[in-house]
Amino acid sequence: MNGLEDYFRSEANEIVEGLTRDLLALEKNPVDATILARCLRLAHTLKGAARVVRQTRIGEMAHTIEDALAPFRDGEDTITSDYVSDLLRILERIREEITKLGPARAPAAEDPGASVAPSPPIEDRLETVRVDIADMDALLEGLSEASIQIGPLNGGLVALQHALRLAGVVRQELELGQATGDRGRGARLGATITEIAQSLAHAERDIGAALGRIERELGEVQSRAATLRLLPVGAILGTLELAARDTAETLGKNVSFSARGGDVRLEGHVLSAVRDALLHVVRNAVDHGIEASEERLAQGKSEMGRIHLDIERRGRMVAFRCTDDGRGIDAAAVRRAAARRGLATGGEELDEEATLALVFRAGLTTAAEVTEFSGRGVGLDVVREVASRLRGSVHLSSKLGEGTTIEIEVPVSLSSIPVLSVMFGGSTALVPLDAVRGTRRVTQAERMQGPDGERILFGDRAVPFTPLGAVLAPEGEGHDLPQACSAVIVQSGETWIALGVDRLLGTMDVVLRPLPPGAGAPTAVAGAAFDAQGDPLLVLDPPALSRASARKATTTATTRVAPKRLPILVIDDSLTTRMLEQSILEAAGYEVDLSASAEEGLRKAKARKYGLFIVDVEMPGMDGFEFTATTRADPTLRDVPVIIVTSLATTKDREKGSAAGASAYIVKGEFDQKHFVRKVAELLGVAS
Repeated sequence: MNGLEDYFRSEANEIVEGLTRDLLALEKNPVDATILARCLRLAHTLKGAARVVRQTRIGEMAHTIEDALAPFRDGEDTITSDYVSDLLRILERIREEITKLGPARAPAAEDPGASVAPSPPIEDRLETVRVDIADMDALLEGLSEASIQIGPLNGGLVALQHALRLAGVVRQELELGQATGDRGRGARLGATITEIAQSLAHAERDIGAALGRIERELGEVQSRAATLRLLPVGAILGTLELAARDTAETLGKNVSFSARGGDVRLEGHVLSAVRDALLHVVRNAVDHGIEASEERLAQGKSEMGRIHLDIERRGRMVAFRCTDDGRGIDAAAVRRAAARRGLATGGEELDEEATLALVFRAGLTTAAEVTEFSGRGVGLDVVREVASRLRGSVHLSSKLGEGTTIEIEVPVSLSSIPVLSVMFGGSTALVPLDAVRGTRRVTQAERMQGPDGERILFGDRAVPFTPLGAVLAPEGEGHDLPQACSAVIVQSGETWIALGVDRLLGTMDVVLRPLPPGAGAPTAVAGAAFDAQGDPLLVLDPPALSRASARKATTTATTRVAPKRLPILVIDDSLTTRMLEQSILEAAGYEVDLSASAEEGLRKAKARKYGLFIVDVEMPGMDGFEFTATTRADPTLRDVPVIIVTSLATTKDREKGSAAGASAYIVKGEFDQKHFVRKVAELLGVAS
């Protein structure tokens, strides 16, 4: 009976999900006879299936639902929301009974003595795929076609065997000619050699063409097989709508939930994780976003709040965009809550994007009191964690008084993924391509040493640089890199790292497989894939790489005793230049303040003690020469060295800078990071 119960459990879960969806739809359209008929049919089917496997209690509850719906079939009465709530509560009890049956098991792997812990029904539903007959037929057709294409290979094999026999004849003739001294045999071998060449050409043509056709057919079969593993998003929409309804009912709010794109498909375990994240998003929207009906009416909004989920396929990614028309996010309240939790300083000026990003931090809540749904600071941080774990992303936008949109983007599949293949220390590794933000060649001179390890510049970022071998290999092995190496820039969440490798090998799609039990748990490895020769290759895990790199940087920083340094003031009217110089200096371990004008720089210089000024020349108002001369004339500032960094490169300009009292003059067009950092260290040493 166990095997039959497994089938029943899977079917019952699908029926309960369908009934939930249809009852919620019936609540919105109580006169829709089609939906009512579907509910009756599903309840009847569940009743019959339960009785077959002797699940009497489930059968009785299904019969209760069927009896409760039957009076509305003639259309004389209209089903009410309270009535639907009662039926949904019965469905919840049915779910509990199904869960008690235990997780589904394959009959062949049955172990009567093993105890099995129950799991939520939806998990099994999202791990079980029901295949459409047409899809299976297409898959079998592809396999049949690939099998047919093997036929021409037999002809090529015959031609190769014939060529081998002829090659044996030629060898014997040559040996006999050498033994007898008969030099005339060479002419007689010409025809045989020509026949060998023709046989080989025939074999090459047949085998090459057949292999090409087989490769195409098998590629199509692989694609179709991967599609069969995908589940429609519609499988979780009933759960989300029910969560919105129950939360709204508990909080006394009036909320409608709608969705578009339920036919988009993705892998079951990806969909399961997204479902968990979206449950938090939907409940959060009802609790924090949607206002009470009186408040909405006072603001000129409709009495019923709206939550809409839009699902969209974007290449190999799927976007889930959840929008509500509620009150939006109060940025000021978020800043205050962040300050209370120590996530941001009270005086810290955060722009809107940075402020909204704080709502994804664990422990942050703007709720005044703890309730069933609010006040614990748990919710949207789960959304961020899920997106990171699935190698996806999450974005939030909000307008006060108008509503909030949260978009979660995840890959369709975590099994087949595009990767970048890299070589390091004679080994090959694969980096998931969706985490790669770019690559670049790096010389030894471009690797800047700071108190927390090396960094390199990537755009306007100073990114921590770590040889890949230092992360993957045991301590002391595989860390050396050539003078000029390649760097792979990887982003995981908010963390960026640069992995140093010997060279890049190219991109490809691979099927991610778990490591065998005997392989242990190598650092920062997500699994393995096989190359064209069948050799296993390690697939790296970007979040784990980031954590390993951070641990290495922390270790490096704690083993160094950094000297106390005065901060540096950078003055430049160009935002790009300020950010670039700040990145370089902070990577080298310096504290940096910024000013957009010489006048502002002077005010800061008089308010705080600095060890060095770095100033541009051409700026509105006071220029860099004037700033330098002014500080040289000030008794409290004249001992602070000044580096002029400018695009002015003439001898006259250099002399003008020297006359003003600059300690160093660097031309932007000749800018060298290593020289710049060395000059800063030299001048700070003099200043100290």
